[in-house]
Amino acid sequence: MTQRQASGHPPDQLAALRDCLARAYGDLDHPTWHFVTEMAARQPYADVLRRLRADGEVTDDTDVNCDVSFTYLARRRRYLTVRLSMVGPYAAILSSGADGLGPFQVISTRDQCADASEQAIFDLVSRSGFVILSREELQERMPISLRETGRPSTVYAAFFEPDGHI
Repeated sequence: MTQRQASGHPPDQLAALRDCLARAYGDLDHPTWHFVTEMAARQPYADVLRRLRADGEVTDDTDVNCDVSFTYLARRRRYLTVRLSMVGPYAAILSSGADGLGPFQVISTRDQCADASEQAIFDLVSRSGFVILSREELQERMPISLRETGRPSTVYAAFFEPDGHI
């Protein structure tokens, strides 16, 4: 069993998250965004997108102007938003219901999937080497301020959508 700190993260996962932040953004007090255009040009997760599309309708909704993740919308029984971070090997899977409208439910375990098609997406993301983060993990604060607020950003903001929240 892995020891967890008060934050809910294993101690080594917190260090890994911080290391990824430093590698991607550089100086955490004055972060840069150069990695986003580099990752978008390289398309390192193109194979994951191809495999997602093999099982059903998927739209690439990545916006390099406001995301730090590749964002794929999978239409199954429910709409799933699959976010694969450009910062490190982390994923967020969100369900927005059968109509595609919120509120978002964070899917971080296989048993939260509604059916076999969602489980296939979960399994593909997991097998592709991503750590799928829980709502609690996404809400944790990180030692980086991405906007003028001066407040530490959440894991979700720093790894997926700087202006977003869960």
